[in-house]
Amino acid sequence: MADSVWLLAVLIPLAFATGWFLSSRRSPRHHKNSKAALSRNYFRGLNYLLNEEPDKAIEVFLELAEINQQTAETHLALGRLFRRRGEVDKAIRFHRHIMTHEQLSDQHRTQALVELGEDYMSAGLLDRAEKLFTELADQGRYSESAIRSLLSIYQQEKDWAGAITQARALKKVCGVDTDAMIAQLYCELADEALERKAFEEVDQHLYSARNYLDPCVRADMIEGHAAYAQQDCNKATQAWRRACEHDPELAVLVIEPLYQCESKLGREAEFAEWLQGIAVQTEVAGPMLTIAHVKAARDPAAAINYLLHELQRTPSVRGLHYVLELMHKHQQGLEDVDPLIIRELMQKLLEGQPRFRCRHCGFSGQSWHWHCPSCRNWETTRPIRGVLGE
Repeated sequence: MADSVWLLAVLIPLAFATGWFLSSRRSPRHHKNSKAALSRNYFRGLNYLLNEEPDKAIEVFLELAEINQQTAETHLALGRLFRRRGEVDKAIRFHRHIMTHEQLSDQHRTQALVELGEDYMSAGLLDRAEKLFTELADQGRYSESAIRSLLSIYQQEKDWAGAITQARALKKVCGVDTDAMIAQLYCELADEALERKAFEEVDQHLYSARNYLDPCVRADMIEGHAAYAQQDCNKATQAWRRACEHDPELAVLVIEPLYQCESKLGREAEFAEWLQGIAVQTEVAGPMLTIAHVKAARDPAAAINYLLHELQRTPSVRGLHYVLELMHKHQQGLEDVDPLIIRELMQKLLEGQPRFRCRHCGFSGQSWHWHCPSCRNWETTRPIRGVLGE
């Protein structure tokens, strides 16, 4: 109720002053009648407000507030205010009301359309918003705003082909560099094709992605997964190694299937040597732990010594946890330390710890997101570093 009173404190003077001004410009007799009607409606609106019926009060004051060239901006601003406060239904009603007035200029009518489209998006009525913004974009009115809104809608709907069309239009019409975004959108299409095992389609989308962004780490990863699904370990390892070399931090995303492929090919030792070059380029523990796992198969003591040495360079709870696992498994221990106690402590510390965080908004979780579900930015998720990180 307090919020409605505050808003109407803005609406009431606007409505009353506008109506008074317009009625004063008419004939004396008409002015007298208009003044009386204005007063009755004004007090009727106040009565609704005092009876805690703000919706009815708003309707009355909307009728009182004449919309013309001078007041249109104020009405548009009030509609935006409703939307920002989460009262989208009132914002929609406001902007629809504005558009019904014949005195409105084409510019203000177009602005009202844009605002109405934003209202629909806030309300989750994406089909209505899409229709409005498509019309505006086709007519060349507010092109950048309309295209950006359509791009947002298609990404929310996971209509990647539609999003690609709008991203291209944004680059052509507004000169915005959208190449990296388009590459990610093609990768989304490739992921969907991979789920259907449509491997030729996967290759086509990855080719398109690399035309916009080369090297494209995500394209390399998807290529590896596609090859792995077709039991082509040679091609899978080539693609995944290429991805790791381009971005060593993201090795954690493919390190397990990559190790499985290398093991099937009997290349564990050569793989560990290659992985050493990746490990020194990143502070995440994944490559280091995989090297230790390869060593442990042949010489557990060498694996433990390797990990203890590496943990001095890049301390990690995951690394320390794996050391204690090896010590416990092979009955080795540190002086005056019970490995079981520390192992349990480390396990508790790791429980529920996020692995990835968006560097733009800070959203974190256990799962990797190419498209941040919080801020909607692409490729801003990174592995968490440090003691409790990867």
